[in-house]
Amino acid sequence: MASQPSHFRIDWVLVNELAIGPAPRAERHLARLEEEGVKAILSLCSLDEAPPPSGLENKFSCKRLVLPDHRSGRMPELSELIEALSLLEELQQQHGTVFVHCVAAMERSPLVCLGWLVCKQCLSPETALDYLMQVHPGTNPLPGQLALLRILQFEKNNLPQ
Repeated sequence: MASQPSHFRIDWVLVNELAIGPAPRAERHLARLEEEGVKAILSLCSLDEAPPPSGLENKFSCKRLVLPDHRSGRMPELSELIEALSLLEELQQQHGTVFVHCVAAMERSPLVCLGWLVCKQCLSPETALDYLMQVHPGTNPLPGQLALLRILQFEKNNLPQ
């Protein structure tokens, strides 16, 4: 059976370690994630924003932390970003390959992936952004989110190792 074209895009931030994309909304999206070797999912949007397909939690280890986006009227706080990075680290250590998503993979999930690159790969926020924009063209963090990454860079020694 030939596979159908899918608009569900999975981009690798770090091959076989960290992937990014929009919220999975259909069973075929879950099958695609499985084919890519994803073992865990970190969701950064609410259930109301992107209701997951049935079976998501049976197939993957899942964590959810709702971060604010441009519609919420506030920027994420440093503590929220650090919490997201801690959840990502926990999932990765326990399960391996993690898929990070928000609704459209433009603001919140890129922010967390950028934070991962700053903290774990020791990249500057600017270098991390240049890299992520190459591997995930939908990346579009807000200026306040980029400022948060600069703060994170200075605070990264306080993160759990």
